[in-house]
Amino acid sequence: MRTISDDGIPDNVNYQDVVKEMRREFLMVSEGKSKILHRKRMSAGDGTLDVMGAMNEVDKIGVVKHYYYGKNIEFLISLFSMETSEILLAVTGRKLTRIRTAAATGLATDILSRKDSKVLGCIGSGFQAIEQIKAISQLRGIERIMINDINGSRMEHTRDILKGEVDAEVALLPKVDDNFANADIIVTATTSRTPVIEDRFIGNRVHINSIGSYLPEMMETETETICSSRIVAVDSIEETANSCGELISSLSAGCISKGEINEFTDLVKGDIKIREGTARGNTYFKSIGVGVEDLVIARMLFEGKLS
Repeated sequence: MRTISDDGIPDNVNYQDVVKEMRREFLMVSEGKSKILHRKRMSAGDGTLDVMGAMNEVDKIGVVKHYYYGKNIEFLISLFSMETSEILLAVTGRKLTRIRTAAATGLATDILSRKDSKVLGCIGSGFQAIEQIKAISQLRGIERIMINDINGSRMEHTRDILKGEVDAEVALLPKVDDNFANADIIVTATTSRTPVIEDRFIGNRVHINSIGSYLPEMMETETETICSSRIVAVDSIEETANSCGELISSLSAGCISKGEINEFTDLVKGDIKIREGTARGNTYFKSIGVGVEDLVIARMLFEGKLS
């Protein structure tokens, strides 16, 4: 069994390659060849234990991921052989989880955003936001990046990290305002309980990735943002419909039904459900993460294909 800590995970990931593998994996899910163990959650003490996983019956490989979200959060990802039951790789998965989430966003962005997208707006500037920006910048010809965060010094630190990583102008914005109406792609990567961008600051034909909120009481975007979107997608309806405040609010409002929501399996097959009567033509992706995404990243790391 190999063990790898965050220090052993590459800093520079080729997201073109990772998104290609992610697309392949979800096609296998759609064909019943790869199976998802949906997140199981149990609260105890001052935190919550989450367990999730996946198995690929063609490649004979599987993954289990678990983490306890209390005063802090740490992840452990185990890659195993379905033929021998051997644990092939054990990874402390904080960094790998950021890469996995950025790769999922990358896949959704590659399918749903305009090919000529040039301006990226990101709300939040932590390590997850940095990885999101790097992934999207590799997949689209991004020329300008706008970053907003409540923490000014963190924004400056993020700008410094991105120097040399992305070939784009990076602008730090003290507040979310009309500047974001110029964005072709918007990412929200926060842990906010209330919307971090008003719907009126989102333009037309924009692709939105909401990846920070993961609990019913958390919302990064307003209900209207989902209600007015032409295409709404998630990595898994089972994971998001009862866990994410944005989806819960929109479903409760009756402005969208579960039958109108696309999963990754719909996107990769091209069977995309389009909602009629929406004025702006925006697309919306909500991610909470599923085990096959961890499987793709852990397998690529094990095989030396992540960098």
